[in-house]
Amino acid sequence: MSCSILKRTILSVAAATASLAAADTTHIVQKGETLYSLSRTYGTTVEAICAANGIADGSAVQAGQKLTIPGTDSAPKTSKNANDGTYIVEKGDTWYGIARRFGTNVNDLYALNGVDSTATLKAGQRITVSGGTTSPAVASAGTTTKPPADVPKIQDPRTYSDKKGDPSLAWPVKSPSVTYVEGKISGVNLSAKKDESVTAIRAGTVMFSGTYRGFGNVVFIQSKTGHIYAYTGLGTVKVSKGDYCVFGAQIGTAGVDSYTAKPQMSLMVFQNGLPIDPAKAPRG
Repeated sequence: MSCSILKRTILSVAAATASLAAADTTHIVQKGETLYSLSRTYGTTVEAICAANGIADGSAVQAGQKLTIPGTDSAPKTSKNANDGTYIVEKGDTWYGIARRFGTNVNDLYALNGVDSTATLKAGQRITVSGGTTSPAVASAGTTTKPPADVPKIQDPRTYSDKKGDPSLAWPVKSPSVTYVEGKISGVNLSAKKDESVTAIRAGTVMFSGTYRGFGNVVFIQSKTGHIYAYTGLGTVKVSKGDYCVFGAQIGTAGVDSYTAKPQMSLMVFQNGLPIDPAKAPRG
């Protein structure tokens, strides 16, 4: 398959979020920073940072060290007035982005401010980001406020089909519930167990591996027949670009869906740059 077809395939995936993955960012490590804190700051994963810099997962970083942060939106923003539990909205901020920056849940953020998912943000607006004098560092450790029961959940923007999938087929996870997704991207959501191994359903070469805006950790594998298998929403990635994966090889682990909070991953298959039914794609 030509590079142009691969590019069209990636653009097809990007259509669901209206843009490709953002450019890499260079970060100079400051005293006290860790790979984990940087992953939270930039909205990526420790694994992705390690892969981008050729370092072992779990390695310590040193002040002054230069790191490449893959696929980030921009340099980290300085939080204003965070120590008193509030934040002044900046141009381009979103509820999800602010929640991510402070290590909380977007529904918690809605609850703290007495709004729901329909609320808009304006630059200069002051919002509550924690219940007290909680800094982003403390918030990122998991300090959140449980939202009241009447706060609506964030709306899932995906459109689901009534079509039933066959769990007995060879899927990336074992015996999943197969839910078809319709719209700009045609594929399936597959239920999974927590941190379940995700395996290749077709042998091929890894064309892309890493974080992809709107889809989390992803792996694209191109088979000898020219089909491209896009495994998205992964919790971790175990392969790198250029690796050859045999049928059944582990490529990562299942992630947690941001809307349902349940373990799952998604699969899309493309032929000549166009999506096809994953159930009809070649296996083995």
